[in-house]
Amino acid sequence: MYRLTTLLLLTIVPISYVHSQTQEATTEHNPTAFGISAQFYPAGIIATINVDKFISEKSSLLFRAGVNLIERHDFSEVNDHEDGFGIGASIGYRKHFPLKKGHILAAFNTDVWNEWINWENDMSPIDETSGTTYTLVLQPWLETGYFTGVNKSSLQYGLTAGFGREINVITDGREVAQGWIFSLLLHFQYIFPHH
Repeated sequence: MYRLTTLLLLTIVPISYVHSQTQEATTEHNPTAFGISAQFYPAGIIATINVDKFISEKSSLLFRAGVNLIERHDFSEVNDHEDGFGIGASIGYRKHFPLKKGHILAAFNTDVWNEWINWENDMSPIDETSGTTYTLVLQPWLETGYFTGVNKSSLQYGLTAGFGREINVITDGREVAQGWIFSLLLHFQYIFPHH
């Protein structure tokens, strides 16, 4: 838990500095968006609840918390089969660029996941070996996509793509997979207060 807290602080402090500098430059009231997202990638699905706090008209800080359902099939280079689940949180810095009735999003995010991975090898009745590994995963990634509103209401939805890397910072047990990750995300959010 101490290591997880340290990793989050190392990520939050630089972004918090950007936040404070931006707050000094503007005194206007900025909205906050509350929402959910589903993130689909080849080895699983991530479901999160999100808070997107605008720090200026075109910049915001994203905070997420959620679960990671993992099914790596035969993607792993170190085990015959891996599956499991994780819980974690993330922080991100977003830039918003107006386009027609919505906006283009460009973001940098950092996730921290506690994952429990079940692994199996030599899957035959005689030679099969299996076990569970705990990993603390650091996942920096870039995101871009498009958000638009539902008529003129405070509801928005968006479709984005992400690209980053899973890094096993702590591994307790047999080595499990890590590496590059590509994902597609579907977002729904409510902006309060509405512009």
